[in-house]
Amino acid sequence: MSESAARRLSFLDRYLTLWIFLGMAAGVGLGFLVPGVVGTITRLQVGTTSIPIAVGLILMMYPPLAKVRYEELGEAFRNTRVLALSLVQNWVIGPVLMFALAILFLRGHPDYMVGLIMIGLARCIAMVIVWNDLARGDREYAAGLVAFNSIFQVFFYAIYAYLFVRSSRPCWGLTSAPLISAGSPWAASRRACSSTSASRSWPGC
Repeated sequence: MSESAARRLSFLDRYLTLWIFLGMAAGVGLGFLVPGVVGTITRLQVGTTSIPIAVGLILMMYPPLAKVRYEELGEAFRNTRVLALSLVQNWVIGPVLMFALAILFLRGHPDYMVGLIMIGLARCIAMVIVWNDLARGDREYAAGLVAFNSIFQVFFYAIYAYLFVRSSRPCWGLTSAPLISAGSPWAASRRACSSTSASRSWPGC
């Protein structure tokens, strides 16, 4: 990153990677030092959807999504080559690669193996939008691709999980989490950009 570009970022944005690693370290340390906090956080969920995680994702995604010009999203969906590439990378190469790594390195640890497979099936949504916004990328293109993969995640995550893990959990339990965490900020930001007051408050609406 050039010096001029770095200066345009706020202190929080400039060291975002550091804050992420510190947050991870703090979470691991808190779970180790205060084991009871794990059960407390686990109880804060509806079905398989963690309320703290869902709230955090919504707060991360709403500001960048509120800057998207939704009337221009059609341009992103007209590039079928990019959409096909995104589809193959996210729903063919990614899951198969993570499945192969899990089988290769974690065969003797079934819990970790399943965890790695499940992570490989989940598409990154929030951080893609955040990083694109920090890099001043094309908001409409990023939003279009994220929306495209979010739709696939809502409808196919449970099916993929069943195929790769042979999970016996109900399909709704695996579908509700991405539906809530991905759908809520989309709906809220779209509503905000359709109002006159939001258009004045959020540049780019």
